[in-house]
Amino acid sequence: MDYISVKEASELWGISERRVRALCESGRIEGVTRIGKWVWSIPAETQRPADGRTLRYIRNRSLRTGSQDFKKADSLKRNRSGALINEEEEISLIRTAFALESENLSTSLVRGIIRLETQDLPLSTQINVLNMKSVLGNMTYDVSDSSLKEINARLLLNTDEKNGGRYALSGDQRQETEGMLQQYSGPWSVLHPVARAAFLFSELMRIKPFVSANERLAFIFMENELLKAKLPPAVFTPDMVPELNAALSSTRIRGNSQALVRLILEALGE
Repeated sequence: MDYISVKEASELWGISERRVRALCESGRIEGVTRIGKWVWSIPAETQRPADGRTLRYIRNRSLRTGSQDFKKADSLKRNRSGALINEEEEISLIRTAFALESENLSTSLVRGIIRLETQDLPLSTQINVLNMKSVLGNMTYDVSDSSLKEINARLLLNTDEKNGGRYALSGDQRQETEGMLQQYSGPWSVLHPVARAAFLFSELMRIKPFVSANERLAFIFMENELLKAKLPPAVFTPDMVPELNAALSSTRIRGNSQALVRLILEALGE
């Protein structure tokens, strides 16, 4: 493991050396060790500890769904003894997730990959599709820091393992994710599952906590939230992605999730 000094951590995190030492003294930096009386050795990949002021802002971030009718969604709840999603739904979810990352894959290509038929595509793309198929096939997941890191690592298995489950090294991604998880287990817990899924999707898309595969991760956890509530998956077509991105932009800028919730409701069971 590589280590950095207090001065290097100060420059990396954009805070004073005095503040870094105070964080070391209070035990708020994960993995830090003391060498002698004054020297601190800090793991190079450790994120800056969450700022309480930042977390207060995130907890108070206003997300709104507007007036929505969830009766139709509730009528679609279903019990399945086997797989939660069928092959056609799986293909559609994979295509949409990759389209969110500006990679357009046809239905026939995705079907061929998941059936292990040779395709004229980069090997990394084929592996990423199979990784997503594996993740979709094991839902439902708890929503936690460890599950987010685990799923991100699984999405990057055999293609970008060094970055799998690694928080982005700049910005406030880790503390913003912590704030989002507090919202999820607190105020969001009483919301309708569709609203909760929309908030989770939009916040993961806004924060982009990890080095890579954030869009696939956000989309998976949105669908995961629906399946946990025994709702069918929200099936979008790739040509709906521009509308999805516009709805996400509205949520990110104004906290207005009305359009996003409407799109999810329309896509349920399609």
